[in-house]
Amino acid sequence: MKKTMTNINQELFDVVYASLRNKEKIENSITLLLIQSEVKRFAALYDGADISLVTNKLQSHFTIGIGKSETLYNQKRPWISNYKQGKPNLEDFPFWNNYKRYLREVLEYPLVVVNEIDDSTDSILDGMENPGIGNSFEKKGMVIGYVQSGKTGNYVGLINKALDVGYNFIVVLAGLHNNLRQQTQFRIDQGVNGLQMINGQLSAVGVGRLPNKYSNTHTQTLTTSDINGDFRAAAANMNGINFNINTPLIAVIKKNISPLKNLNSWLDNVIGINMQERSDKAVLIIDDECDQASIDNNFKWTDLNAPIPDEDGNINNENTPSRINELINSLLNKFSRRAYVGYTATPYANVFIPIDNENYKNIFPEDFIVRLDQPSNYLGPERYFGNSENNDDLPGILEIDPEEGFTDQIKSFAKEEIDSFDIPESLKTATKVYILSGAIRFYRGQEKAHMSMLIHATHLKSVQNYLGKIFKGYWKELVHKIKQNDSVIWNDLEQIYYGEYVKGLRYNIESQEFYSYKFSGHEAFKTGNFDLPSEFKELSDFIRSFISSVNVLIINSSPENKTEKLDYHLYSKDGRKLIVIGGNTMSRGLTLEGLQTSYFIRHAGAFDTLMQMGRWFGYRTNYGDLCRIITDSDIVNDFCEICMADLVVRDNISAMIRSNASPRDFLIQVRQSNTSLAITTKMGASGQMRISWAGGEIASTLIEKNPLIIKQNHKTLITLIDKIKVKYIPQKDSNKIVFKKIPLDLFENFNSEFSLVNNNGNLNLKKIFEYYKVCKFDSVDLVILGRQKGNNAQDLNFTYCGNEIGLAQRVSKDPEKNNIFFKVRNGKLTDADYLAGFSNEKLSASDSKKPSIVCAHLDRPVITLLAMDPRYFFLERELSEGEIPNEKIVDSTKINQLGGFNQSEQIPYGISIATPSKNEDGVNLIEENVLINVTVRDNIKNY
Repeated sequence: MKKTMTNINQELFDVVYASLRNKEKIENSITLLLIQSEVKRFAALYDGADISLVTNKLQSHFTIGIGKSETLYNQKRPWISNYKQGKPNLEDFPFWNNYKRYLREVLEYPLVVVNEIDDSTDSILDGMENPGIGNSFEKKGMVIGYVQSGKTGNYVGLINKALDVGYNFIVVLAGLHNNLRQQTQFRIDQGVNGLQMINGQLSAVGVGRLPNKYSNTHTQTLTTSDINGDFRAAAANMNGINFNINTPLIAVIKKNISPLKNLNSWLDNVIGINMQERSDKAVLIIDDECDQASIDNNFKWTDLNAPIPDEDGNINNENTPSRINELINSLLNKFSRRAYVGYTATPYANVFIPIDNENYKNIFPEDFIVRLDQPSNYLGPERYFGNSENNDDLPGILEIDPEEGFTDQIKSFAKEEIDSFDIPESLKTATKVYILSGAIRFYRGQEKAHMSMLIHATHLKSVQNYLGKIFKGYWKELVHKIKQNDSVIWNDLEQIYYGEYVKGLRYNIESQEFYSYKFSGHEAFKTGNFDLPSEFKELSDFIRSFISSVNVLIINSSPENKTEKLDYHLYSKDGRKLIVIGGNTMSRGLTLEGLQTSYFIRHAGAFDTLMQMGRWFGYRTNYGDLCRIITDSDIVNDFCEICMADLVVRDNISAMIRSNASPRDFLIQVRQSNTSLAITTKMGASGQMRISWAGGEIASTLIEKNPLIIKQNHKTLITLIDKIKVKYIPQKDSNKIVFKKIPLDLFENFNSEFSLVNNNGNLNLKKIFEYYKVCKFDSVDLVILGRQKGNNAQDLNFTYCGNEIGLAQRVSKDPEKNNIFFKVRNGKLTDADYLAGFSNEKLSASDSKKPSIVCAHLDRPVITLLAMDPRYFFLERELSEGEIPNEKIVDSTKINQLGGFNQSEQIPYGISIATPSKNEDGVNLIEENVLINVTVRDNIKNY
C-alpha cells in the first residue's frame, strides 16, 4: 500500500496545523495528546486520510525540545531589555519581526526553537554594545554551536536585530570557498535582504515575499549570490552603493586575501573622502567558522615572548600576524564603533590564542562567550560515536572491510599518477543503501524533500574527478539494471532491507526494521515517522521513481566542474536528489540538504578538521533511521576520541560560564588524543598540563563575591562540621582546627553544594573525590584555617567547635577592578610551609616550601578551607601601609548581607587541596595530559 502525503492527507495536515499554531500562542507548547485530539476532531471531514501519517508529521514539527543557551560576559552591562522597553511595538524591530515570521510561516520552525533564537541573540547583543550610546567601543565575542546545528540561522537573526538597534554596516566572513560564500549569501538574502541578484536578475526571496511585511527594511548589499558576486569595488560603485546614507550596508565575503584587500581598500577610499580617520558607522563583523583562517597561522612557539613593537613602531617581521588575520584586524580598526562575533563548532584553535601578545590577541573573545544548545532532534557526533555509557547512542555506522584496500589505494594517488581503479564493493553497497533510503522516504510521503549522498574520499581534485568519472558510469549502469529488473541488483537491495548483506563491509548490515525500531524508541526521536512497508516488494515502484530523479555531481574548483552546482534553492518545489563527490569544498560549512548516506574515507590530522568534515551531523526529521555513515574503523576511533575531547571542552566552557569567570581568567582543558590526531593545526599558545591531583597542591584563585553564594558555602561547611563532630574530635590550635581521617562518604553533599570557581581547570570537587576513590583513598584530613585570635577591636574572630580563631586578613589583587571576584594573589592561600605540618617526616626548610616534595610525604589528602575576614574580602581599593579597613572603603551592600561591618555571621572561604604522590598501598597515582593555553595559565598564576 502506498503511503504518501496525498492531497487529502495534506489538507487534513494543513487544517490541524493551523489550529495547533493558534493554540501554541496561548499554551506555548503542544503535547502529543493535544495533537491526537485535534487530528481526531478534524479527521471526519477528510474521509480516507491517513491519520497515523498526519499525526506523525505534526508530532515531528511540534514536539521538538531545545535547551537554553549559556552566556559569559567579562563585564556584564545588559542593555537590550531596557532598549526593548522603550520600543515596545513590533514595527520598532522590523528586520527581526520579518525574520521571525519567515521562520514560523515559511520554514515552519517550532515556536520553542524560534524563542531560543530570540533569547540567544538577545544574549549576544548584551555582550556587544548599544550603538546609540557612545562615540567609540570595541566588543569581541564567540558563539559556540555544533556542526550543522543552525549557527547560520542564529547569526542571521543576530544581523536582523543588530540592524534594528542601529548597527549599519554588516560584514559576514563566510569560509574559504565560493560555494559556501554563495550559500551564506543566499541565506542572508532570504533572511535579511529579501532580494536576490543572480545573473543580473533581481528577484524577491524569503522575507521579501512575505505578505504585509514591514517595509522599512531596506539594505544595500555589497555582494550577490552570483558565482562572481564576492566584493569588488567596481561592482559596488557601478551598483550605486552609497556609503554615506543611513541605509545599512551588508557584505558577505570569503576569508581570502583578495576580497578582504578589496573591501579594505574601498573603505579606505570612502572613509578618506569624508576626511575621517575612522568611520563612525557601527560595524558588526560576523566571522563564520572563526577557527578557520582567522587565527594567525604564522604563530611560532619560539616567538611567543618576542618583543612587541617598540615606541618607534619597529617590529620583528617573523612575528607579524598572517595576512588574513591582519586584514580582518585592519577591517575592524576602520571603525570607531565595532563588534566582532565569531561563530564555530570547533573552538580549539580559539582556545589557544595568546592573550597578551599584541600580534595575536586581536580576535580573542575578551568580552563574551555564548554556548548554544542543540535541539532534541539534532543528530550530533555523540549520537553515533560517543555516548554509549549512557545507552544513548544510535546505530548508523557501517565499517568498511579493512581487507578491501580502497582507502590505501586512494592515499597512494597523492604520490603517483592515477593508473586506474574500480569502484570498490563498499562504495557500491553505500550507493545501494542510498537507493533504499530514498525509496523509503518516497514511501513515507517525503518525495518532495531534498535527498543527498556524500562521497568524500580525498582532498585531491584530480582523484575526485577520476572517481567521479568512473562513478557516473557505474551509476548509469546501476540505474539501467534496476529498470531492466536485473535479479542480482534487486536481490542485493532486498538483502540490505532485511539485513543479510555484507559485501565490502566488516560486518553484516542490520535490517531496516532494527534501525527504525532503535530510532522510534529513542526519547529524542520517538515522535518521528519511521513507517516501513510490511514487505520489500512494496518499495519496487518507489525505487524506480527515486533513481530516476538522482543526479551525480562533482563539487570542486576544477574548471571542468564549474557548471556543477548544488543549487538546492532552485529545486525547492520538488526537492533535489543528488550524489555529491568532493573534498575540501564540502569539508566545512557547506550544507548537503537531506544528507542520508555518507561514504567517508578521508583521514584528517586534527580534531577540528575531522569534526567539520562530518557533514552528516544535523537535523534528520522523519528519516534519521535511514541515515548511514560508511567509513573505516580508524575514522570511527578518531571520532570517538573527538567526542571525548569535545565533551571536556564544552564542560569547561559551561563551568566558566556558570562561574562567570572571564575568558582570560579561565583555563580550558583540551583532552589529548590517544591516536595520532592533533587537536588542531593552529596550536598557538598551547602547552601540556598534567591532570593528576597526585603530588601537589591546588587552590582557588578566584572566589565569588556574591553574598548569596558565600552564605550557601558557609552553611554547607557548618553543616558538614556538625555532621563530623558527632564522631570525630578536632585537634584545636591557635589559628586552626583539624579533623583527621574523615571518611570520603561524609563529603557527598559538600561536593554538590559548595560552590567553587573552577577557573584553573582542575579544582572540581566532584571529580577530585571520584579520583580519590579510584586511587583507594578512604579518608582525608579537613582543616579550617585562619590566623591567631585577635584581641583588638578591629580584629574579627569566629568560633568553630568551641575554638575561636582569627579570620584571615587577605586582600584581593586590584580590588577596585574586581567587583565579581576576589583574586587570590599568586594563586596561594596558605603559607609556603603550612602543609609541611601534615608530613609524616621531618623536612628541611627548603623542602618544606615545595608542595611536590611535601605532598610526597603526606599520609592522605589535606583539604584546607581558609576562613577570610569579610572586611578585607570586600575592599574596594588597595590598603596603604598600616591602614586597616573602614566602612568607607568596603562594599557596604555586600558586607551588610553577611551580618554587618563588625560582625561575622557568614564567612567567605578559599579552598586548598593537597594530594599525596602515592596511596596508602604505595601505588603511584593515575594521571593524564591535557592541552591548555599557557598564557591564560600564567595570567591566573600571576594573580
